[in-house]
Amino acid sequence: MGLFATSLIVCSAAFGASPQSEGFRQLTGPQITQALVGRTFSDDIHFSFRYRPKGVIEGMSMGRKVTDKWVIQGNRLCVTDSFGQSCYVVWKKGAAVKLVVEGTEVILDGFVR
Repeated sequence: MGLFATSLIVCSAAFGASPQSEGFRQLTGPQITQALVGRTFSDDIHFSFRYRPKGVIEGMSMGRKVTDKWVIQGNRLCVTDSFGQSCYVVWKKGAAVKLVVEGTEVILDGFVR
């Protein structure tokens, strides 16, 4: 599952209602870039990732420092880390963000600040 594998398993395996039914809207590629670059995506406990320009992610995951890569492919956020590349559908409602592993019901919940 990539960058968020540990966080997904530990803190955010969410099953059930779709983000859309909860009032979230799916972001397009340009909207994902606008929502993330220069900001931090975090759940305030398990992970905190700062999305830098030019496709760099710096932060912490489960107490460990990470430096990974991100890219927008179509309308997906694709992250490359030590596990390989994973792509996510990005949903947003206010500061709340959900990264959905496409084709699954696994969701990583956090906030963009």
